[in-house]
Amino acid sequence: MVNSKANLLLILLTITQAPSKSHSSSNRIIGGQVAEDGLAPYQISLQTLPGSHLCGGAILNSEWIVTAAHCVAGWPPHILQIAVGSNQYKEPLTVYYLDRIHLHCNYDNPKYHNDIAVLHVNSSIQWNENVQPIALPQTMLNTSDALLFTGWGLISLWDPNPERLQKLNMFQVLKKECAEMLQEFDDVAVDVGHVCAYVKRDHGACHGDNGGPLVHQHTLVGIHAWSYPCADGFPDIFVNVWYYREWLRQAMRGNFRCKSLLFLSLFKICLGIEPNIELVIDAFKMAPPTAPP
Repeated sequence: MVNSKANLLLILLTITQAPSKSHSSSNRIIGGQVAEDGLAPYQISLQTLPGSHLCGGAILNSEWIVTAAHCVAGWPPHILQIAVGSNQYKEPLTVYYLDRIHLHCNYDNPKYHNDIAVLHVNSSIQWNENVQPIALPQTMLNTSDALLFTGWGLISLWDPNPERLQKLNMFQVLKKECAEMLQEFDDVAVDVGHVCAYVKRDHGACHGDNGGPLVHQHTLVGIHAWSYPCADGFPDIFVNVWYYREWLRQAMRGNFRCKSLLFLSLFKICLGIEPNIELVIDAFKMAPPTAPP
């Protein structure tokens, strides 16, 4: 951004998109390629009812979608829809409507953490070769293999969303190296709840790709959370799906609480602070034993 006009245009473009992290700065997979039909049958386009693309996401089963929490924070479910079954989000095979949105109960606490949400559709998703769920990981990601990232972000800042799904092969950046690459940004901390991925400068993700799936060997390993200036030589940051796998399983069973609620209540008891005993009992019943805080 070299002048005030460019700054103003960037602001106007940003506020027309879904609620999003301020670090993200355009709507594209940069340096990607057009995806083959059927490459990512789990991919969804999260849209407003008129069909405007907001974010990506992935199908977990016939009722539930996972995406980034910031994509849906503040949105009533009845004004959103998901498009499936096509690499062209404007020409979906089927559209499903939402009846529930559940953000992680510690979303953005601490800042830029727990950026994950599940969406419930009001009718069962029907399977075919272009509409399929994706599996959750069984082990923590630690690989030098290519990771497949897909989305409908802008091809350039000045263009509309591409009509066809884009793909990009990325590579995991380990936490220590990722933190070093981001050290100039004071408000960023990556931890076990994040996966960092990178290719090279001028290749990466931004707005519109948010919430989109990062996949390794047909397993969902990441959900795009945020990026620093689009493909500007910094890693893209994804929600670590392995870390949140138990929260996802519990959420899809109807339990949306985090065990930190129970721990906080018990901690207060140890300090002699009287908590709401009904809340403690409820948390004990509902909290999954291994859910992340």
